Amino acid sequence: MKRSIDNTIVLMKILDDLTIKDGISDGFPILLGYFSTAVAFGLICRNINITFFSAVLMSATSVAGSGQFLAINLYSTGTFIVELFISVMLINFRYVFMGMSINNKLDKDISFLQRCLVAFITTDEVFSVASLRNQNLNFKYVFSMQLTAYTGWVVGTGIGYVIGTVLPQSLQAAMGVTLYAMFASLWASEVRKDGFPILSIGLISAAINSFLVCICELSAGWSFVIAMVSASWIGSYIVKRKN
Repeated sequence: MKRSIDNTIVLMKILDDLTIKDGISDGFPILLGYFSTAVAFGLICRNINITFFSAVLMSATSVAGSGQFLAINLYSTGTFIVELFISVMLINFRYVFMGMSINNKLDKDISFLQRCLVAFITTDEVFSVASLRNQNLNFKYVFSMQLTAYTGWVVGTGIGYVIGTVLPQSLQAAMGVTLYAMFASLWASEVRKDGFPILSIGLISAAINSFLVCICELSAGWSFVIAMVSASWIGSYIVKRKN
């Protein structure tokens, strides 16, 4: 009985120890990663003649790295708004599940508006760090971590756009590889976990997209949407995971 009481006291102490300082500390490494990627995003926005205000506003309201890179890539090719919307919606749909998972870890006294704010700034990296905490999370910890990472993303976009005025054109053009590097890193992390099944799904998606663009001459936006949905459907039969 005494041991049970002691364990409860220790658990309560751990919960109380999650402070704003802890959130900033956990969010700072994410800030560094976001900042460098956001600089590349700002540069690319400037290269395709997106205004400074639009680039920063996009980062401030979307907070979706891969989704934003995809959006500006499709925009630069003249993709229709409907195709762009569906493509970005599909690639960002994973945040719905991340948000639900984090919501279950939040303290019960967190209000609905606070939960909405947490859901808005939830990203892959924030989700990963929050998931590593084997305990309930209070609002001040989660939001301070998210705000720290968010600052790196928004400020990095603005700085990247501005320094585009002084960097050589060749270096700015080379930053375009960031788009492919980001998607490759997302794919590689899944391949390491599940191996050949994930690799095969990626190849199937690439083959479908290439066929639609090169043979059927379909637009980049619809080709991406069809390839993503088709590969996901096929992948549901290829990848077998335990509940």
